[in-house]
Amino acid sequence: MSEGVMRKHSFFSLFRQLCGIFAGSLVYGIGLSWFLVPFKIVPGGVGGLSQILYHMFGWSMGISMIIMNLPLWIIGIVFVGRQFGFGTFVGFFVSALMTDLVAPARLYRWNLMRDLIEKYNTKNGVLTSPFTWALTDDIFVAAIAGSILMGIGIGLIFKSRASTGGTDIPVALMKKKFNISIGNGYLIIESVIILFTGFVFRDINIIIWSYFALFLSSRFADIMTEGFSRVKAAYIISMDDGAVERIKERIYDEMDRGVTFLRGMGSYSRKGIKVIYVTFHMRQTAVLKRIALEEDPKVFMVMHDVHDVVGYGFKTRSLEM
Repeated sequence: MSEGVMRKHSFFSLFRQLCGIFAGSLVYGIGLSWFLVPFKIVPGGVGGLSQILYHMFGWSMGISMIIMNLPLWIIGIVFVGRQFGFGTFVGFFVSALMTDLVAPARLYRWNLMRDLIEKYNTKNGVLTSPFTWALTDDIFVAAIAGSILMGIGIGLIFKSRASTGGTDIPVALMKKKFNISIGNGYLIIESVIILFTGFVFRDINIIIWSYFALFLSSRFADIMTEGFSRVKAAYIISMDDGAVERIKERIYDEMDRGVTFLRGMGSYSRKGIKVIYVTFHMRQTAVLKRIALEEDPKVFMVMHDVHDVVGYGFKTRSLEM
């Protein structure tokens, strides 16, 4: 590949990454500013700590997020590695910026969406405090809409090889220094932030709604990065070598799927066995069960969901996301 072509490819890759970060940050900011912040719903992270400063002192959430993220970003580069580089910096900076730019109070000052803001934030003919302005007056709707939008935004940012910073960095530090799993690290840090917020605002409802938002936003972030699981995989174990071969052939013929043979050994019999590993679409589950049971009624089979399957019969993906 010529140097000019490589530069062009690199430029378009960077452009695509930045577009993904900006789009994700916009959706993230809308979910946070329009729905979660007005009801003090805190799905953890630096955004949660920024909410405390916003509601107590009126400080800009975006600026607070940048100020808190910057030292964390530097610590991440020094102690964890360069993966907390360009993508993380742009991710946390733009998402913080968008959180401020799309806030209802700012849009109102810019004469944008005035009718909608006044509809949901007027009591007895008087506008309520800008700190509580939302695009709904129902906390349940706000929690669902805000969490989904926030999760989608985070997912888009992740898919663009970036991050919103915040708790990603201390979690990575905990993993490296104390060998605490990623999942447990997030649970510990987000729980501390949520519980602290509930304590500051003296409201247990905030804790409940915040855990709900944390779960929902995390789930939608996973969906955006991994997709809905419509692919399954199975391990098929039979002590009958002939049945194994017949199952393999029928999977080829009736399901148009390839198989992989793994070497196994029965712990009791000490006999070597072939284990079939096959990946297939969810709609083919019943077909696979029928094939296996027809060829060996004593077959042992384990199925599980899989994500991001790349290859023949499934999706293709270039190395550059």
